[in-house]
Amino acid sequence: MKKPILVIQMQRMGDLILSFPLFLWLERAFPGHPVWVMAEPSFAVPLVRLSPQVRYFSHGQEGELRRQAFHLVINLSHRAESMELAGSLQCDALVGGYIRDGVTRIEGDWQEYRASLTHNNRHNHFHWADLNALGVIPRKIMEQTRWPGPRDMPHGIRHIGLFLGASESDKRPSAAFWVELLGELERRGFVPVLLGGPGERELCREVLRLVARPVASACGSLGLDMFAMFGQTLAAMITPDTGPMHLAAWSGLKVLNLSMGPVHAFETGPYQPGHVVLRSSGDCVGCWRCRFELPRCHRRFKPARVVRVLEAMLGRKGKLTGLRLPGLEILASGRKDGLYDLIPLSVRPKAGQKLSAYWQAFWLYAFGLGSRDECLAAAGNLREAHDALARVMAVGALRFFRTASSTTDPERLVREWDHAALALRPLSGYAAVHLSNHDCSPASRRRVLALAEDHLEFLRPS
Repeated sequence: MKKPILVIQMQRMGDLILSFPLFLWLERAFPGHPVWVMAEPSFAVPLVRLSPQVRYFSHGQEGELRRQAFHLVINLSHRAESMELAGSLQCDALVGGYIRDGVTRIEGDWQEYRASLTHNNRHNHFHWADLNALGVIPRKIMEQTRWPGPRDMPHGIRHIGLFLGASESDKRPSAAFWVELLGELERRGFVPVLLGGPGERELCREVLRLVARPVASACGSLGLDMFAMFGQTLAAMITPDTGPMHLAAWSGLKVLNLSMGPVHAFETGPYQPGHVVLRSSGDCVGCWRCRFELPRCHRRFKPARVVRVLEAMLGRKGKLTGLRLPGLEILASGRKDGLYDLIPLSVRPKAGQKLSAYWQAFWLYAFGLGSRDECLAAAGNLREAHDALARVMAVGALRFFRTASSTTDPERLVREWDHAALALRPLSGYAAVHLSNHDCSPASRRRVLALAEDHLEFLRPS
């Protein structure tokens, strides 16, 4: 038997579900190599019936893993115990973070890039599920993959799931919102069903107390496998950005994602094509942390507007294309050249989105998965939309280029990142991580300078 491949994914439920595409791709890219997965048993055990066919391991089985020789180890977890485990294993190749002899390192361009997104992800257009695979899975395999869209239920099915919670309160609507949404749905002939896990029980009780009438509820009463099965009876689910949203999308339930608060739909939106994302059109969308006590983007999400989007996405009243909701934008999940994409349905792409598209093309080119022509075209689109922004980025890159040329102090380069224009931080942030990861070696400095030089060339007016 060929050596197995180990994926270490010890983060939350949503992270594990977003690793499912990688598990499938590993079977295609490395035929004959068994795929093993180290995961939290509280998530892996109930999901095993819905997961690709892999062998799961949990805490207490590290000894067995350390006795095994692996073909490849992929660490997708940033927890210290995960990184220590990754650094202790016998393997032909390692991707991701690891700790060895007390030193923390990151192996792989794309994993360095992912680490650079911490508090710095505004212009990232790579989905976590794709970042799990880039650098490991050939781009051709990703491009050839066809993901099934959500199922269309008969018009007689009018049950709509409302998943109430999210990992942080800033990422979900209030109890008052859900109460008003219940009324809007019922007035239009829908049958709302409250959904949630153990963490949503208190919120669910508050919603039921405020609504003061009988409402169907399955909060806290369904395991993950039963939740997926129950979803087969629903016409759609309205949900904030949360792990059960990814489970719903994976199982074919149509999702309307209320992308609010410090979330970035390009990173964690419903992964399969054909789902709908409703998010703020504000310039701060995609933030890592909100600076306000209550995220201001919440104000734009009105229950009546949400139901209008729901009716259009179900084909029951109106169309999503061209639907105007001031302060909000409607997007559909899709694919472009094998990678996740969000297709604007209600508004034209803004300059900021073209900036993000440029950075996506830049990193694909920088890491050997995209062409120079594609990057030049994306830079041209950016200059056409916002020439002044492109000039600011060029000037900032030149300043960073000069600093990187004259110092071997990684702390000074990190300070340069902190002072860089927001539009330039994808480059300066990656540079800070790369230099730190390689102890500011001459090779790492040459690499950073080459990236800055490429960036200057792309933004130079033709």
